Amino acid sequence: MMSRWFREKDQNFSHISECTALLPESLVDPRLRHGIARLIWDKFIGAAFQSIVQLVEKTGRRPKDRECRKEIGMGDVRLEEFLLECEKFLDILMVAVRDMPAPIDFKQDLLVEMAYSSFASHLQQSKTTSSRQDQLSSLASRQSLVNFHLVLHHQHLALALRLQLTTGLRFHPLRNLFCVTGNRAFFAPLDSHPLIPLDRVDDATLEKRHAFLIKVAEQGGMEERRLARNLEMEWKLTVNEISFMQALSSFRHGNDHQGALELASCVRDDRSAVALARVLAGRLIQLATEANKRYSTAHSQYLCGLAGEEAARVELYEASGDEDPLVDRNPKTWKEAVTSLGRAGNSVPQSAQAAIPFVRMNDIAKLYFGAQWVNN
Repeated sequence: MMSRWFREKDQNFSHISECTALLPESLVDPRLRHGIARLIWDKFIGAAFQSIVQLVEKTGRRPKDRECRKEIGMGDVRLEEFLLECEKFLDILMVAVRDMPAPIDFKQDLLVEMAYSSFASHLQQSKTTSSRQDQLSSLASRQSLVNFHLVLHHQHLALALRLQLTTGLRFHPLRNLFCVTGNRAFFAPLDSHPLIPLDRVDDATLEKRHAFLIKVAEQGGMEERRLARNLEMEWKLTVNEISFMQALSSFRHGNDHQGALELASCVRDDRSAVALARVLAGRLIQLATEANKRYSTAHSQYLCGLAGEEAARVELYEASGDEDPLVDRNPKTWKEAVTSLGRAGNSVPQSAQAAIPFVRMNDIAKLYFGAQWVNN
């Protein structure tokens, strides 16, 4: 199956996903499962993964289709799917190593007795066993165990690279997300034991990792933000900003119910308050359009200056299906949306300065539309 994929990667791409699905289900024995996955990685997957990483690292951008076909043998549209399958293969290896039974502790005299008793039969069967040892199962069982932390190190890289390509960021993943020691460990044999820092990196690398994940959260969708949070926890970074980006995105899309739930798990600070105030200003601008009203020059300039790009980003919640339960839990009009976000964001500011926009917009909403969330 994998040899067919290797010969025609584009046409037979489904074979690789079938393989990652079949391996955990069909091979119960962890030693055999580990060996098969290790052989597939070493013979087919590892080199292609390394080529993708080096292409992106060299240019800092998504490889063009021509570059992918030349270096990897498949089109650029397959990159994210391939990286996902790489993550699955690496996960199979880690699970197999984790589930590997401990070696049996035989006593020395028992081993000697077994050796003598089986020596004669071993001589008789030596001719037949030589052919059996060439079988795939025998070859797989002889594979040396991978280094769990080295495999995890590569999985972090695969996930980070997939997030970069999905969100379209221009970035050099090896240079920015991993320290010098971590870079030296990449693409080493998976059964080797180089020094791997994982989350124990210098402050500069920590800051770059944090900035990268924030960009992913800003530019990605729900799934990308979920994966960014997972990677952030793996790297032992604070998850607050990723959580807040999730809440902010929900408010932008009118999903106030989900946004309020996510906001409840975030640390309240003035920076978050400013971001929510901008979304609220955007909603007030949309409310004026819906109600066919015009703000005074001073109020219009204030709201437009505060909202910025959020004026074009905000929207009311749209049902994802005929029986979407969130429809009844979210605002249906811009007036409801303004009041809803005003109430949710009013408790976020931690200083009087950060609370000023909410107080002022409360007065504007009350003056023009009779809507308010704070009783003055």
